[in-house]
Amino acid sequence: MPIDPLQAWQEAEHLMSAGQSEPAAVRYQQLIDLDGWQSPAALRLSTLAARSGRMRDAVAFALRASAPSQQEDDAALLEALTRQLFDLGEIEAGLACAQAPALSSAYDPDVLRGLGQALLSQSFPDLAETFLQRAQRIRDGGAPARYLLGLAAFYQGDEAEAERAWEAALQRNPMMPPVHRLLAKLRRQTPARNHIDRLRATVARMPQGHPEAPWLHYALFKELDDMDDIEGAWQALVQGMQARRRQVAYDAVAEARLFDRLQARSVPATGVAVSTTAPTPIFIVGMPRSGTTLLEQILARHPHVQDAGELRDMLCQLRWVCDRVGGPHLDEALCVEAEQADMGLLGRRYLEKTAWRANGRAFFTDKMPANFLLVDHIARALPQARILHMVRDPMEVCFSNLKELFVDAYPHTYDQREMAAHFIRYRGLMRHWHSRHPGRILDISYEDLVRAPEAAARRVLDFCGLAWDPDVLAMGPRTSSVATASAAQVREPIHVRYVGQWRRYAHHLQPMQTALDEAGV
Repeated sequence: MPIDPLQAWQEAEHLMSAGQSEPAAVRYQQLIDLDGWQSPAALRLSTLAARSGRMRDAVAFALRASAPSQQEDDAALLEALTRQLFDLGEIEAGLACAQAPALSSAYDPDVLRGLGQALLSQSFPDLAETFLQRAQRIRDGGAPARYLLGLAAFYQGDEAEAERAWEAALQRNPMMPPVHRLLAKLRRQTPARNHIDRLRATVARMPQGHPEAPWLHYALFKELDDMDDIEGAWQALVQGMQARRRQVAYDAVAEARLFDRLQARSVPATGVAVSTTAPTPIFIVGMPRSGTTLLEQILARHPHVQDAGELRDMLCQLRWVCDRVGGPHLDEALCVEAEQADMGLLGRRYLEKTAWRANGRAFFTDKMPANFLLVDHIARALPQARILHMVRDPMEVCFSNLKELFVDAYPHTYDQREMAAHFIRYRGLMRHWHSRHPGRILDISYEDLVRAPEAAARRVLDFCGLAWDPDVLAMGPRTSSVATASAAQVREPIHVRYVGQWRRYAHHLQPMQTALDEAGV
């Protein structure tokens, strides 16, 4: 008996909002094959599958929803679908959806800005800027719109335009702590050109306990540090760390269990055969702020290497293989499930989802620092992959982490002892990976890279099977974007200015130094 599609949709929506997932899914299934209802019904089924932890179904329904995207005329639906595809790791499909004709001609500024924000989160600032500028032409989005436009310009290397956009945002809303933080990081501050007075005035006006207050303290630290006001800078950093630590959920015991579980694995370490026609991934792993972005930029100047940035694909595809939806970070439950996972399937899925990023070149970089947790999976799933491990002086890299405010990652970086404990666990795990996969991982010292870049670069290229090319050390303009905390620094020539910076604060960093020294790292 034919159904009334509109009535079935309304019933399904009511059931879903009431938390009755199973009967809601039955109604959406009734619509999924009907013309005009396939995409919305499949998107809802993807959402329901994700909520119940079924990664494979969530991906399958999202891809089914995207199949007619080039003919879909509902811009809001396309924006939601793009976000869902991105969240599930289907980046190429999400990009295709974002470029559907209905979005190119959309007239809803909220949809356009939402799409721009989603594209920025996936490090596609050029495409994001197109939608953000269109939204701005349709309707002035005020300070938030200018913040996003500035971010798009910054990631693309246009620092002057980024500064204009962010200053315009502050003119409309002076109480935007993330914008103050970005302006502080944009360049080295000087006595003649800084924002210290404005930052202090903003801190004074900020309500007690405001969730974005830490951004102001970190901004003030950066500018006072640039001005060599060590004691003033340290006090600002301490305030920022303490405020941020109260906000983040960090379970050191759970992290320790995860690291122990990774090192207790007894699965054979041999790799599996995968396609030899696909481009070869070069994984760059290590602690954040260890020089991973600098290394990627050097490699990206080689004619056979495409830089792809910080990819989430290895973890996303491990979740797909294990059929387990979860957050953006490895957890113990997934680790346990993955012990029985098909590594051949993981390798094939990873290459299927990332090969397009190579842009026709033989190699591409995957610079997600936290992939150091997944070295065993990478080595077994992709025996042809190169794994580069950036190593930096323990105090240097730990301090560099402490003075960086991370938006949604690395919750151990707001307390000296927690930072040291995490580093000790990381170092132990990397020793374990070297023992388990001898010859598969190349350690590159940050200090060697900045002091003797040619020798270090030659070692890296030789390990990767790439011929020497002096252009890898050229520091001219590049067209690719950099969407990391190091975006401003990596556009500078290679230098040693950041070597030894922690020593300026050595008397304040005794708790961290003592913990590291006692562990012998």
